[in-house]
Amino acid sequence: MRTTVLTLLTVAAAIVAGHAAQAAPKSAAKGGEIHVVVFDFACAGGEYGKKLGDSIRLRLARHKIFSVVDSLTTRDHLKSAAADADRKTIISLMKDKLLVTIGIYGTVSVSGSKITAEITCINFTNPASHADWTKTFSDSTQRARGLIARGVVEKITGQAEWVPPQYGDEDEPEKFGKPVNVNGSFDLFGKKHTGWDAPDNAGTFIEDGPRGRGKILRIRTDLERDKWYEYRRKLRMGLASPKNPPKLKRDTSYGSVAGLEGVHYRSDWIDAKGGQRYWLTADKKGPGAKIFIKGFLDWSSQASGLPESSLARLGLTPEKFADLPRKKQQAMIRADAKAHPERYRRECYRWYLNCGGSGDWKHHAAPVPPRGGLPAHVRWIQIQVYCYWPPGEYLWDNVHLYKDPRQTAPLPEVNARTKNYKTITPTDPPKKKKSK
Repeated sequence: MRTTVLTLLTVAAAIVAGHAAQAAPKSAAKGGEIHVVVFDFACAGGEYGKKLGDSIRLRLARHKIFSVVDSLTTRDHLKSAAADADRKTIISLMKDKLLVTIGIYGTVSVSGSKITAEITCINFTNPASHADWTKTFSDSTQRARGLIARGVVEKITGQAEWVPPQYGDEDEPEKFGKPVNVNGSFDLFGKKHTGWDAPDNAGTFIEDGPRGRGKILRIRTDLERDKWYEYRRKLRMGLASPKNPPKLKRDTSYGSVAGLEGVHYRSDWIDAKGGQRYWLTADKKGPGAKIFIKGFLDWSSQASGLPESSLARLGLTPEKFADLPRKKQQAMIRADAKAHPERYRRECYRWYLNCGGSGDWKHHAAPVPPRGGLPAHVRWIQIQVYCYWPPGEYLWDNVHLYKDPRQTAPLPEVNARTKNYKTITPTDPPKKKKSK
């Protein structure tokens, strides 16, 4: 059986780095599909050969010109094939059993962080000229498997693969205007919190930084999780105060705050503008962490219940609310949404800046969105500093969001590179069922 790889994993990979309309390889015959088999690569003492084979299958399947034999069918005919496998056996399988014109096989070795793959390609797509080759690929980065897979596919097609925007593709502008967020330096904290959540003084703190930095944000994730989680819930309900935080034990296990939820520290709401592009900048000291830019829309017209914090304020339980007449429920939801609109905002956009770890203060900057402008349905955005693993302390300063000074006009939204992408908003009309 010959099938194109169409697993959920393919869809997920395509959303991140898919290329819906890849060009055909130079060796492609005009018209029709090119049938390919990728045998699991021989790999002593590990499963890396199978994983690399799967990565190559997924990348090839994004090209419309290729029909890739699925992994289960491939393994039914041959468990794996090393670089020195008998060529006549491979060709016999290709021609007589699998009915393909391109076959990929090889040997993978792992030495510390270095991955080396000796790959052989048998290609008789064009009977007039064989395009067989053997090449060694290697990489020592955390993305070794993906980069080697990309190199193999580029060798097969003779063309460069599409690469999503990478950190550092654009130089940070020399000058910015006024930040769109308030108090990104954290220096305006005093009796009142300005521009951000009030620190809870258990996992988040605003305190004096080193000389020349003023106030900074300190986040701890090495905390016992259950007591911290209950404290955060009580804060939302108005049943606890940051002036009297609980005493939490230090915990560096996988059951700690770091290993489970992590700690979010949120900015005030920022009015969004469709088509706008921004730059996010931050200074950080400590392990690797992220800063999210999340977009929100108003969901109050779709709400069917009250948030937990609103129920607590009204002295209701979910069961008591459910027993109320429907008209009464709707009236209460409308009133609560008017009094607390932020509780009815729902996330509809997400991007993050990955801030690598460092023992010294390090500056980070990147454009958001990386391509195009902010989607038009986003009404508010929020900055969320997020720290998780490893357990420990993270220091932050100068977390600013600026309008891109290079932008002169609204930019169109650039959709994810997958045909199944669709922006869903509450204004979308319900789909009508087709009559039979």
